[in-house]
Amino acid sequence: MTRLLKGTWFLIVVGLPLSICSSMGRAETQTLESPLLRLEVATSPYAFRVIEKSTGDVLVSQDNTAFTFGAEFYPVAEAANVTKGPSALKADLLIELAGRDRLPKGSQAKAQVSFTFVSPEILQIHITYAGGTPSEISEEFNDQGEHYYGIWEYPYGGNIDNRGADADFLGLGNARYVHHASTRAPFYVTSRRYGVYVESLAQAHYAIAQAGKTTFSFKDSQLKYDIIYGPSYADVLNRYNVLAGPAIMPPTWAFGTIWWRDDEHDDLRDVHTAQEKVVDDADRLRKLKIPAGAIWLDRPYGSGEFGWGGMDFDSSFPDPGRMIQDLRDRGMNLLLWTANRCSGKMFQEGSAKGYLFPYKWPAADLRRSDVDDWWKQKLDTYVRMGIKGYKIDRGEEGELPDSLQNEFAVLFPKLSGEGLSKAYGDDYFIFSRNANDTSRKYTAIWNGDSWSTFGGLQTTIKNGLRAGAINFPMWGSDTGGYFAPAGNTKELLARWLEFSAFSPMMEVILGPKRTVWYDYDDELVGIAQKYAQTHHDLIPYTRSYMQQARQTGMPIMRALIFAYPEDEALSDMWDEYLYGSEILVAPVTKPEVTDRRVYLPAGRWMNYNDQHTVYDGKATVTAAAALGMIPLFVREGSIIPRGDIVKLNNNWDANWEPKLRIEIFPSAKQASQFSYFTETGMQAIKSVPRSGGLTIEFGDLGTNGTLVVHCRKAAQVRKNGTTLRLGSDYHFDAQSGTLSVPFRGATHLEIDGAETFFE
Repeated sequence: MTRLLKGTWFLIVVGLPLSICSSMGRAETQTLESPLLRLEVATSPYAFRVIEKSTGDVLVSQDNTAFTFGAEFYPVAEAANVTKGPSALKADLLIELAGRDRLPKGSQAKAQVSFTFVSPEILQIHITYAGGTPSEISEEFNDQGEHYYGIWEYPYGGNIDNRGADADFLGLGNARYVHHASTRAPFYVTSRRYGVYVESLAQAHYAIAQAGKTTFSFKDSQLKYDIIYGPSYADVLNRYNVLAGPAIMPPTWAFGTIWWRDDEHDDLRDVHTAQEKVVDDADRLRKLKIPAGAIWLDRPYGSGEFGWGGMDFDSSFPDPGRMIQDLRDRGMNLLLWTANRCSGKMFQEGSAKGYLFPYKWPAADLRRSDVDDWWKQKLDTYVRMGIKGYKIDRGEEGELPDSLQNEFAVLFPKLSGEGLSKAYGDDYFIFSRNANDTSRKYTAIWNGDSWSTFGGLQTTIKNGLRAGAINFPMWGSDTGGYFAPAGNTKELLARWLEFSAFSPMMEVILGPKRTVWYDYDDELVGIAQKYAQTHHDLIPYTRSYMQQARQTGMPIMRALIFAYPEDEALSDMWDEYLYGSEILVAPVTKPEVTDRRVYLPAGRWMNYNDQHTVYDGKATVTAAAALGMIPLFVREGSIIPRGDIVKLNNNWDANWEPKLRIEIFPSAKQASQFSYFTETGMQAIKSVPRSGGLTIEFGDLGTNGTLVVHCRKAAQVRKNGTTLRLGSDYHFDAQSGTLSVPFRGATHLEIDGAETFFE
């Protein structure tokens, strides 16, 4: 047999029959096309590549497929017995045996591969093996210098680009700056206009841009993966979202701040029991006028060893039903820590029934329907009390075999969500640290146990952007870090509060030496009030982008490179990001900082903090960043719905009613549009420049409010065809450059003589 050099490609002669025997020549290339892509499969040695037809660019260059049997690694030598139809190509893969021991008894020296264009943009590759069972299947690609985004929440590659990463596709243990940042998905998108999604829950390993190769290997007897063409990042993310499924939509109250303590028994200042502490925290939040939607309890809160497993509350919570109702009376919900980790009564019963894995803190085998039902029944004890959700922990700390980790990171959120859904419909909320791919249908994410240092904050920000890249848009962190420092951390907590306000989920930890109202000065209390209120005020905006994320796969917190793919300066930038598409956020990530340098991408931008200063993009500016100020910028044409649309714990406003505030930063040249989520659907808010003025229009948004248009001048204003009177029907503040118009229902606003800040 004559072997050809890698990289040698031959075109197929038109008119060959569908079934082509390998004996017709081992130096041939088979092709398969969609309207956008061309697949070229070299038969000897076996390799393939995917080409963008419009440019001729090689997007994907596969170099090797291999099978592992026991400890032996067997590469594929060539493809044979090729058959081809209109949208699919199949072949046998002949395994290289030269210089090796024979395959295990019962194994065959061939596998099968199929290539199918499931759509013009998606090529699905399916590798199967009949006869014996390989322990692992590997694919290797030629690295072409591209940037890789996705796979892990934790930054194995350094920042947001995975180049150089070499790690298992499993939950993470202890790591630098953030322990157990375990969210993952077998998906990455690259700067070469494609992504790769492996449809598997198996244990795996990825090595990215190692010695000129990118590889992944899955411990399974078959391997199915999709090569997803863009060409844009948004296109790839959208198609991945369709393949893998969208994220859960949390209830509106879950977008409010969430508060918790590591142990309700540890800090009983002003109270006598843990139950009193829960209610006291709720009352302190109301007294400080801090909007909040929930409190959750970490274990130990139950009886028995580990404070978990009895499916009850210990004596420090003498009347849990009353506690849950007390919070509801205050406009808040109670959530609980849970984990597939059995102790106490759960351990005793699960062991007797044979439901548990044989480990020190064992998990239950949720692959069995009877075990799944048993777990749901146990959690239903809390659901019947009125618990509205869970913070799911563990699952990657030796409770079960590593081979099942990825599967169980889906199964436990799934069963938890199903029990809550049965009782409450969509009115519940779950967030987890250990999640894999399709578990996004059931759970949001918190990023694990961050160090209470600026290094912990930096890694946390990277985690947030990386979680978004794998389609986990509802994400947050333990504000201030999980591991309580020895000394006062006012500056760190202030900077983390600023950042968390511009995270989809804002979760704040309290406790000994770290409770906002006990352990810090009035300045820090004011910062907490300001940014909790900012987060609350952004709910209309954040929730709208959450719904857009569910529809498109584009995250709420998004790396700048996803929006500006041609700007190489952004390829690994992590300390700035877009919150939605309108707001650029530049967190302060270092101590003793009063300003910071901010790179603004192409376009024109306004300083959102002063709402006057306009900059041209593709430039670096210096932004003020005193303690309590996070640098923010809005792009030209931005439309930002804000306001107080959910009451939560607000008892300080006797006349409360929901209200919107739609901020518009109009362009003088280009129309802009925002897709607002109204609970029942998306409603377009449009800003359209016209000769001599500006038109703004939208349908019924479900909530009334005020339009705030940022402009230097305005001559005349008409709403729904009626000319408005300055001072009574609308207001114009020349000093701030804001025109304010109340609205109710569908609105068509015309502003003559409008002069925007971007002219």
